[in-house]
Amino acid sequence: MKLPAEVRQALDHAWNREVAQNSMERWLGLCRKEGWKNTPRNLPLLTRIFGASWYFTRFVFVNANDIANVIDQEPPGDMSAESCSVMLEEALEGKDLETCLERLRILKNRIMLQILIAFLNHVFDQARTEYLLTCLAEATLRITARLFRLIREYSSNAVTILGMGRMAGYEMTFGSDLDIIFLYDGSGDDLDVQTEKQIRALLRHIALQTQMGVLYDVDMRLRPHGNAGVLVTSYKSFLEYHSRERDIWERQMMTRCRPVLDVSDDTRNLMEKVNRQIYANYEDGSLRSEIAAMRKRVQKELGSPSGKYEIKRGRGGIMDIDFITHYYQLAYGHEQDELQTASTRSVLQLASILGFLDSVESDRLLASYNFLKQVEMSLRLFDMKSVSAFPSEPGANTALARAMGYKDGEEERFIHRYKSVTNSVRESFDAVMQV
Repeated sequence: MKLPAEVRQALDHAWNREVAQNSMERWLGLCRKEGWKNTPRNLPLLTRIFGASWYFTRFVFVNANDIANVIDQEPPGDMSAESCSVMLEEALEGKDLETCLERLRILKNRIMLQILIAFLNHVFDQARTEYLLTCLAEATLRITARLFRLIREYSSNAVTILGMGRMAGYEMTFGSDLDIIFLYDGSGDDLDVQTEKQIRALLRHIALQTQMGVLYDVDMRLRPHGNAGVLVTSYKSFLEYHSRERDIWERQMMTRCRPVLDVSDDTRNLMEKVNRQIYANYEDGSLRSEIAAMRKRVQKELGSPSGKYEIKRGRGGIMDIDFITHYYQLAYGHEQDELQTASTRSVLQLASILGFLDSVESDRLLASYNFLKQVEMSLRLFDMKSVSAFPSEPGANTALARAMGYKDGEEERFIHRYKSVTNSVRESFDAVMQV
């Protein structure tokens, strides 16, 4: 099939060129069969979407009749969790639960596709894209909780949901899991059976894959006692757990914690009490050595896959930067309340303002963080899976290099930049931890 000139030109910039070309040929064939003309008008943009994400390629074909409205409209401007919730509320109008959930999948993926378009068009930078993706995740969780009657204004059996990790810091990427913890404010330790059933049903349906896509994969390993712990924890038990002496790595994980659903005065009071335990007055030498030892352990066990570069857990990866910020938060958060934030970027900026890092080092770590998060996001976008590694084999990363703005034949330059960034980050980590 002879493709339009504008499509052929767009293919030169597609991340996965062969995938984009094959998908474009199928799409234009479908348009001819159905009698659609110039649908959508912006075929070059559609070509780039096909090349960037197989997940959204499938979504486009399944929703073919309605997709032009998404591709051809203006990119989203200001967006928040509240505005996303309003856009997603249409899903509540379905005749039954299954219909509502399927409509929610469509609406969520439409909004996420809009965010992707804005990112591809350089309307949003890395930080803004992550913020909007987190707002969308939070709104989707809120609507899902309404469907399962887990929000206070719709049920007497309301629960509080804590967002952990990237969700807490408004730093989710495409393909990020929902790291969450369920709490309830009962005075006892027993949750009523019906509410627990509703939570289990929510978890099952939110991760269910249908032809319209998926809402989100869910990770609850950060709850008290991990996978061995109860599904839903009482406020009392949660506070008791964190009031006991805990390993430093658990304190680190709790620096990335934020209530995201059903936030009441009781919730705020609980988190204030918990934070007094997290941001204690630690002995500095012991704090550094424990953080450095845990980082070394994670790298050894999970950060050195054979034949791959590990962006998150590998040497000089994202986790190095996270652990640097964890150190500053735990070392000084009891004196500087502003360090009690869930955002890695905010801590790096505050570390400069407060004099822990000079401005050049802070800016360099921020730039490294944005670069590594963009690499990770570009990898995850294709299948919307939480992957964090790419092949070290020469010639295996043409698409990833294109995604990062490198031209054909410049893959080695991209790898060189990646190695340079991770070496620099590790030097910073070693300097802060004094190893």
